[in-house]
Amino acid sequence: MEHAATAPEPGPARVAELRRSRPRSPLLRFSALAGVALLVWAWAAGDIYESHLTAEQKGANLDRFLAKLTPAPVRESGDWSDFAPWAVRLLGEGRGAEAVLLTFALATAAAALSGVFALIFLPGAARNLANPDPLGIRGGRGGLAAAGWHAVSRCTRAFFVFTRSLPEYVLGFLLISVLGPDPWALVLALAVHNFGILGRLGAGVGENTPPGPARPVVAHGGGRLGAYLSALLPASFNRMVVYFFYRWETCVREATVLGMLGVVSLGYLITDAKSGRAFDQMVFFVLLGALIVLAGDLLSALVRRWLRYERT
Repeated sequence: MEHAATAPEPGPARVAELRRSRPRSPLLRFSALAGVALLVWAWAAGDIYESHLTAEQKGANLDRFLAKLTPAPVRESGDWSDFAPWAVRLLGEGRGAEAVLLTFALATAAAALSGVFALIFLPGAARNLANPDPLGIRGGRGGLAAAGWHAVSRCTRAFFVFTRSLPEYVLGFLLISVLGPDPWALVLALAVHNFGILGRLGAGVGENTPPGPARPVVAHGGGRLGAYLSALLPASFNRMVVYFFYRWETCVREATVLGMLGVVSLGYLITDAKSGRAFDQMVFFVLLGALIVLAGDLLSALVRRWLRYERT
């Protein structure tokens, strides 16, 4: 039995020809050169800001800061067995446990709100749905109807861009000025910003989802919404969950920062400890925030593993 002939390896001339004929992007090259130029300029321009502190003063400040990172009872006694009672006191009397729960609640509520509303608005931003011929199925409409769908797509995407361009800290400051130091002010600030991010990411996922299972739904009169709910969303749900937990972790960090506006979350306790120069307590509360993020990452991995198991 004869073996099938294999194509010969491309020679150096052919490789050079393919290299010369490859597509080139002037914008990409210009961006790369500009980035390198800015990096060199930033490295060389050391006189933009000159610190008033000498190297010796900076070293002394660093030594004092590192010395204060050790918990106060341990510094006094030299015995690390005093760490546990100190940590328990910060969790109880220091309101650390309350701040952890509030930070977790703020992040979860904000992520849930932004995720739900992003899923609602997502079909209006996905170009494969918000157009006169959804998923390539001829709709038989033109003129005003086609212009209307293009307007819906552009307006929804612009709305996502607008909301994610609003800084959370500024939104939180404005809402607290109106509502007072209410946790819901921070929830709304986080939800508005992350709504735009999740909506834009979700629209991209919907556009890149294979349209095969969804096209028969549209062809048989199910419409855009039916195709989205019955085919596109289930097919892309795992990726949506990844983005949701990614933004949830970001919400935890942002809720910690927004707590500095006056709501008793971890950010409030961190600011209070810093103002009192209790750097050991400040680091303890920062580590509590990191533990929340680690727990969320573990939960995300478990949920995604369960979803993969259910689909198989």
